[in-house]
Amino acid sequence: MSHKDIAIVAAMRLELSPLIGKLPSQQVSGVELFELPGALVAMGGIGEKCARRAAEVAIGHVQPKLLLSAGMVGAVSSRLKVGDVGRIREVVDAATGARYAASGGGVWVLATAQDVSDAKEKHELLTKFGVDVVDMEAAAVAQAAQEHGLEFAGLKAVCDDSAFTMPPLNRFITKHGRFSTRKFLMYMALHPGWWGAVGKLRGNSNIAAANLCRALQHLIESGCQAPVASYGSSPGK
Repeated sequence: MSHKDIAIVAAMRLELSPLIGKLPSQQVSGVELFELPGALVAMGGIGEKCARRAAEVAIGHVQPKLLLSAGMVGAVSSRLKVGDVGRIREVVDAATGARYAASGGGVWVLATAQDVSDAKEKHELLTKFGVDVVDMEAAAVAQAAQEHGLEFAGLKAVCDDSAFTMPPLNRFITKHGRFSTRKFLMYMALHPGWWGAVGKLRGNSNIAAANLCRALQHLIESGCQAPVASYGSSPGK
């Protein structure tokens, strides 16, 4: 791998599939690496431990100047809609209360939490931390950047609005941060009440991924200096 100024840390292929396409990847310590013309993409799996491992692998391989956490988020603010894309201004670790500033003139405040599935839990995050969106990885990437003396930035796309009740996806995440599709499909076959929500989430995810990757390409080409182009994006609360 050659030196890259930007290392993008993501959890899953589906989040960045329009960006990476059919690029070949390299596996390093359980992290999947994709080399783009202007950046390295490191996919480590779901959750903070996996994100931290991906960040460390990316740092070791390309010595970036900036770590960028990219992926899909749930909306906490009722003003944000599916497909909205935004730069992150600050990340809050919901477990510890630690806060990490992000570069790039972002407007969203993001909470990293490991289990937020319904409107009530999202409202609790809004009340406690004043956040706009929630994910499961950004705080770990921000912490890695801080410890290595690197810049940190975040770019996220909304895949579920503040009123959406998430299917019980967390129980199908393995200890390695992978999603067990087979077990999930077996569960779904016995729980048809979730079919509508899963179908909606799939469609929402496709919209979010397309908008996110257009914005990412724009940022990579500008060296992360340009503002986020509007792909259905709206301001924070």
